[in-house]
Amino acid sequence: MGCRNSEDTLLFLFFGDSKFWPFMSYTKYFIPSKEEQKTSLENQQRYFFNVIAEKGWDLYRFYVDVETGTKDKKRKNLLQLIKDAKERKFDIILSKELSRLARNGKLSYEIKDIAEKNNIHIVTFDNAINSIDGNIHMFGLYAWLYEQESQRTSERIKAALFTNAKKGDFHGSNAPYGYKVIDKKLYPSEDTTPHITKRIYDMYLSGMGFDSIARLLTSEGVPTPAAVAGKVNAGEFWHGSTIKKILMNPHYTGDLVQCRETTRSVKSEARHPLPKEKHVIIKDAHQPLISRDDFEAVQHMITTRKKNITKGKKHLFTNLLYCSDCGTGMWYRQNRDGYICGRYARYGKNACCQRTIKEKHLQSLILADVTKMSLLVNSDSFIKDFNATSEEAKKRAQKDLLKIDKNVEELKLKKKRYLELLAADAITHEEYRDAADATQEELKILSLKRSELNASLQDETYMNEKVLELRRVINSFLPLNEVTDELLHCFVNRIEVDKNGTPKISYRFSILPD
Repeated sequence: MGCRNSEDTLLFLFFGDSKFWPFMSYTKYFIPSKEEQKTSLENQQRYFFNVIAEKGWDLYRFYVDVETGTKDKKRKNLLQLIKDAKERKFDIILSKELSRLARNGKLSYEIKDIAEKNNIHIVTFDNAINSIDGNIHMFGLYAWLYEQESQRTSERIKAALFTNAKKGDFHGSNAPYGYKVIDKKLYPSEDTTPHITKRIYDMYLSGMGFDSIARLLTSEGVPTPAAVAGKVNAGEFWHGSTIKKILMNPHYTGDLVQCRETTRSVKSEARHPLPKEKHVIIKDAHQPLISRDDFEAVQHMITTRKKNITKGKKHLFTNLLYCSDCGTGMWYRQNRDGYICGRYARYGKNACCQRTIKEKHLQSLILADVTKMSLLVNSDSFIKDFNATSEEAKKRAQKDLLKIDKNVEELKLKKKRYLELLAADAITHEEYRDAADATQEELKILSLKRSELNASLQDETYMNEKVLELRRVINSFLPLNEVTDELLHCFVNRIEVDKNGTPKISYRFSILPD
């Protein structure tokens, strides 16, 4: 829901395991932007504190977002909320109402699923949702109602933008590359970007492709549009998609063309093109950088080239083979009978170093490894040794679990003593918070170790069955004469190639000896 006044201010409150009175340090998480919002937030916080004190809960953190619009993606604290929930940093989500958690049904259900998977309760002050008491059956209805309100807000914003577009106002978040915005009007920039724009059109008309133009501009060190716009995540490499976007932008002819795309619903960030008859076009609204004849010629060339492009062949190790330095997928090259780094292929040596690996070499390595696995899992002595090792590991895990249980009890007593010292004014609230947090962190680590040990015990119990299942799967591929898509899908997880062309193969089954 859009924030139109102080009543629409968003507020989230969550509770964790550590025991302390929340009103001691709440201002740490509160940063108002307006005086009326400050008053509203303070009132809401006081109400939260009363509930905390009454329930005997502990405050983990306030998550406050004061934003307008309907896009949950822009709410940094909401994203932090989801991240912390996945890491199970608290036990209860407390909110004024469901709309304060999310403004669309999809995200509402995402938060609900995350909460259920991590054993976290959701409670709203309007009594609509309270999973502690099992009151969750109206969740879908409330999520739908709030989404409808958000949708109406979104439509009002779209209508306002449409009206401004009809007036000839430019309302994009960034001016097209080569232009600047002054009083909602476009003017050619006073730097080199208008010249670069004209070069891009000339290069394409001369026969160069999107990627070729991008590589040339990158090699010349020309700042990218994102860098010119001052974006934080701006990269140094031009992309073919960026060149295509510039070549297809009608603003360069001097026409102001807006409302070319829209989101289909408030819950979708994806933008979709609108038919040309719905575009808002103001002819000769600003100084052109490209002639209409050149622009139309470029559009014709793009359409013609697109029709002549044939779909690339998917090779055996596509989506399995990656460069170990930059993480980019490796591309097959017919003239090398093998694969090279995709980033190097696209941007050259400025982006990554050259490396090559032959497809036949990879096939022979994988066949040799799977053959070794086949010999191992079909050996009775291996099964016997494997079971003996598993039994020994189980005994060690059970011994470690006893030590963890003892440590947990000692930490709980220590935590209780800290609370008693706080109640007796023997320590400050800050000292208590630091000590309680440190103890809670130790308990969390022990809890994680306990979970890992219990999981390992469970794994050991079924390990023999897993080895037998592996034997069955491997034997279904016998005789091992070639590497097929099916074999790779069953056994290989990922392959990385270093700068020397040496592959590191990650298998789905890790029983091969080093």
